[in-house]
Amino acid sequence: MTDERTARRERQRRQVRRQRAIAGASLAAFVIAVGAVVAVRSGDGTRGTRTGSTRAAANRNRSGGAESPGPAGAAKVRNATPQPDWRPFTGPVPILEYHVLGPAPANAPYPELYVSRPDFHRQMNWIDDHGYQAVTLDQVEKAWYENGALPAKPVVVSFDDGYRSQFTYALPELRKHGWAGVLNLKAEDSDLYTSNIEAMLAAGWELAAHTIHHLDLTELDASHLKEEVAGSRAILRREYGVPVNNFCYPAGRFDETVIAAVKAAGYTGATTEIPGYADRERPYELDRFEILGSTGVTGLAADLN
Repeated sequence: MTDERTARRERQRRQVRRQRAIAGASLAAFVIAVGAVVAVRSGDGTRGTRTGSTRAAANRNRSGGAESPGPAGAAKVRNATPQPDWRPFTGPVPILEYHVLGPAPANAPYPELYVSRPDFHRQMNWIDDHGYQAVTLDQVEKAWYENGALPAKPVVVSFDDGYRSQFTYALPELRKHGWAGVLNLKAEDSDLYTSNIEAMLAAGWELAAHTIHHLDLTELDASHLKEEVAGSRAILRREYGVPVNNFCYPAGRFDETVIAAVKAAGYTGATTEIPGYADRERPYELDRFEILGSTGVTGLAADLN
């Protein structure tokens, strides 16, 4: 039964990856064409000033109320800093991968990427009840390579792309447990406002790069690959004033050329969509468990056990 469930979930993951790869290839062609036009118009053969970034869009929508980080949103969670009972740790660590928290709309292109909020609540409770504590990937890497410390059963809870529910639901849910998450953010056109991202960072979350346009990096030429990988890091570092040490491959697509670009951009690690525990020996091929709408608590428990 366990093998059958694992095979079924892997088929679902492959289907989602294929759908995203097709969409990404179409978008890549569009972006490359637009880039060529911009380069011509800039006069000196370079690209013009970037517009439509996450911060630019967010500044047009900054308002008070629930979307703004209040005093509670500004306080760091417990696990944002090492705790007295943490110890040196160099073993494998599970990384969970989430996308949208909430019901999938009828026309959602990838409905499996929607995890219900009750399921997410139960999954976080299960993790806590079984002795796991969520930490950031930066903290894991400090333990792996710099003699840092971690709890006895560390886990990284990561969120891709930048959906609003990651601020409105994941942030307070993780806060209840004293945990920080990892936000793998597209540098442009996410659903999050600047104030949302700032509140997450203020709580101790880690910001990681997820390219600019969420393209299939294996299909890009050298200049566009560099823009998506190094450019996304530069944008996020400039806009949010944080290191941005880690990278997340869109749809889990990478090869040796992509890994070389990630290294050249100065990242210390990169996450995939290959199921399994992340290992310190493969910093640019860090496995993750993709949590799907059909995963539930049972599937999460099977992954971690």
